Amino acid sequence: MSLLQPPEAVRGMTKLDKEAFRLTVDLPVIEIEASDVGSVTRRVRLESFLIGHKLRPLKNTMDSEKEGKKYLVFNPEKVEKNDLKEKIGALIKREIDDGQPINWTTLSKELTFDNWDTKSIFKAILPVGIEYSSYTQTGHIIHCNFADEVLPFRHIIAEVLLNKVKNCKTVVQKGNIITNVYRNLDLELLAGEENYETEIKESGLRFKMDFSKVYWNSRLSHEHERVAGLFNNQSIVYDACCGIGPFVLPATLKKKPRRVMANDLNPESVKWLKVNVALNKIKDDRIEIHNMDAKQFIKENIANDVIRLMKEESGSEDFDENKLESEIHVVMNLPAYAVNFLPAFRGALKKFETELKEINKKWKWNVYCYLFAKSQVDVPDEWYEEEARRMCDEKTKWDKSLVVNCHNVRTVSSRKEMFCVQLEIPYEFLLAEPLPEEPEVPFEPEEVEEPSCKKMKMDN
Repeated sequence: MSLLQPPEAVRGMTKLDKEAFRLTVDLPVIEIEASDVGSVTRRVRLESFLIGHKLRPLKNTMDSEKEGKKYLVFNPEKVEKNDLKEKIGALIKREIDDGQPINWTTLSKELTFDNWDTKSIFKAILPVGIEYSSYTQTGHIIHCNFADEVLPFRHIIAEVLLNKVKNCKTVVQKGNIITNVYRNLDLELLAGEENYETEIKESGLRFKMDFSKVYWNSRLSHEHERVAGLFNNQSIVYDACCGIGPFVLPATLKKKPRRVMANDLNPESVKWLKVNVALNKIKDDRIEIHNMDAKQFIKENIANDVIRLMKEESGSEDFDENKLESEIHVVMNLPAYAVNFLPAFRGALKKFETELKEINKKWKWNVYCYLFAKSQVDVPDEWYEEEARRMCDEKTKWDKSLVVNCHNVRTVSSRKEMFCVQLEIPYEFLLAEPLPEEPEVPFEPEEVEEPSCKKMKMDN
């Protein structure tokens, strides 16, 4: 048993009692001149042996009772082994050879709830063999997922998080299933304030939201940056499932594309997107915002807008051969359903077939379709990308695959991977006869899972 862990009496605690965490320990110390502390710790490199490396906010040095003296405070679990005390003493002596011996003494110190980190506290209060460590913070809100065996302890875990995590004011448990197309979650308040309006920063931008009414995932910050980085000042950007703006806002501010149009079916997402446009001092005319079904947005708004822009450029006399060629980028970040929007591109420009014959510029179309590749059994890693490509090909039903890139975004659970599949849509596809309308695919409830362990590696 570790000397530096909470008392065994807290095991099984269901209501937080900070007093139960008090514990007195004897810490090995060396007393030296305060003026020598800097040179000793810098030259001897004692960090891994000092107490501050293990217990915060305990410090590596403490004031001695003698004026002008300091204690170097060591971790007893580190220095009691392999005669390290003698070796450490000799190294310190070499740095401050003042003729005085290096003496080890013992300092009694009371440890409290404040000294233990969350990992140590959870390990101490949960039954042996049960672990919990994963949570996500969005502004002042911490949201948790719990395995079945941890559920009975969710309230005590929430109380610990409320007390230990900086700026945390609200702790909630997310529902296990997203049951509607808006992708908002049923929340259970576990501790703190019932206040779900929060603000975060990502990529230097501010985002406000009502966490209970919109979808937000802080784990996608790198993905937001990656996709925005594909645009330039001649890009034409359409976000069919824009949420509160994690793709379109950084793209607009940092890449300054020539045209940005955003859409979301959830009126709350549209509301907060507009709030965030103003919050980040983006002019209203830089982003055109819609609240409609994504298929309708693709077939009507995107199609009409592209033809209008093409006509304008085709008839312009200000042609500059050195200017970057425009490209169309359509983002569809609704991974539980977006693959069902791909058929909307087939024949989207058919009604403009005559106009297209007179247009010189026919810009390249890029579509970024987010999806989940799932398996019911353990499979090789490469199976997930193959499945992501197959899902897109099944929906486009073209004579050759339109997929040009398949980017693994993250592991959701042991048999579920999230991908961003990039497709290049040819004009033959955009002008083809639309396929007969298939029955509307019902929204499939989405399991909200996070990896509890790394995915099993398997041979072919």
